[in-house]
Amino acid sequence: MSLSNVTLHDVVSTLRAENLLNEGSATLEYLENRPDLQPWYIRTMVGFGAWLASLLLIGFVAGFSLAMDGGYALIGLVLIVAAILVRRHYDSDFLIQCALASSLAGQALVAYGFAETVGHDEFEIFLGFVLVVSSVLFFLFPDRIHRVIMVLLASGSLTTLFYVWEVNSLVPLLGPAFSGALIFVHRQIPSLIASRYAALVRPLMHGLMLSAFGVLLISTVYVLPELGAEFQFYPRPWLSTILLGGLFLYIGTQIAQTIVNTANMTAILVIYGIMVVIIACSWAAPGLLLGLIVVMLGATSGNKTFIGAGIGFFAIFLASYFYGIEVSMLTKSITLIATGLAILLSRWAILKLVATPGWRGSGHAETNAPSF
Repeated sequence: MSLSNVTLHDVVSTLRAENLLNEGSATLEYLENRPDLQPWYIRTMVGFGAWLASLLLIGFVAGFSLAMDGGYALIGLVLIVAAILVRRHYDSDFLIQCALASSLAGQALVAYGFAETVGHDEFEIFLGFVLVVSSVLFFLFPDRIHRVIMVLLASGSLTTLFYVWEVNSLVPLLGPAFSGALIFVHRQIPSLIASRYAALVRPLMHGLMLSAFGVLLISTVYVLPELGAEFQFYPRPWLSTILLGGLFLYIGTQIAQTIVNTANMTAILVIYGIMVVIIACSWAAPGLLLGLIVVMLGATSGNKTFIGAGIGFFAIFLASYFYGIEVSMLTKSITLIATGLAILLSRWAILKLVATPGWRGSGHAETNAPSF
């Protein structure tokens, strides 16, 4: 049989014949029920058509609900329930995209109807409602993209509630909290993948990662001097730096144990010294630490998505930091130059001073990477 003609069914049959797949396992069930994927351009066109058809239908239904008291909430609830049922029982690309569009539109209609019911002045009640609904639908709607969006809606509602409640001083805690949750879930991947919660793991991690990115970008928002005494988007960014620094040290310790002889105290002190220098250089720019943390998580697990996301956020935060916050250009330049030099110094030190024999570059790093 030519390798170019091998299908997924052939692979599954071979694995079962050689007793490499356990009957009743989650892996076997996924492989047997996984639909044959069409070319990406066909799926793109199908998805576009599904969204267009869904939005036209939703627009018609929303207009019809104007004549009903509480019509928005009722129609929205019907759309959400229908979308959940369709997504759970059908694997067609067209129906999957229709269900996704219908669910998001239904949530918007329910939220609008709820806002009309409680009054537009009760904004915190509305945000709490969105937070609860998003959390529930994260579990009920079995779609990866939808689940990521639900995590973002929940975290965005929580962050906005902090501003509504005028507890801006707690906002710097959210970024490290999301990052800590991300690291915790990342450590539990082996056990979670083997459990019934396997489908929730990656959407949750991606949602937490994007949530942390969003909160840390708030630290670069420029506040007009005349408003600075009354309102601060992100007071005390150094608080985020301290907490993210703790997470950075934790991950660095896990990595150091795989590349450094723990009996070599000089090597250990050099690594910790460099990490402390990086944290100090990022004192007013906590997003730099978050970018490094995500890259380190990706490098240790071979996750290219995390590596690319961390590098991308690092670049976005650099631009936002340099042109955003109300500190002098000299201070910004010194911060960025010092952080860059510290990172380059850490690479040189690991490769030249403290790396164990045979460990050089990413190829060996993946072999010796810690499993967390």
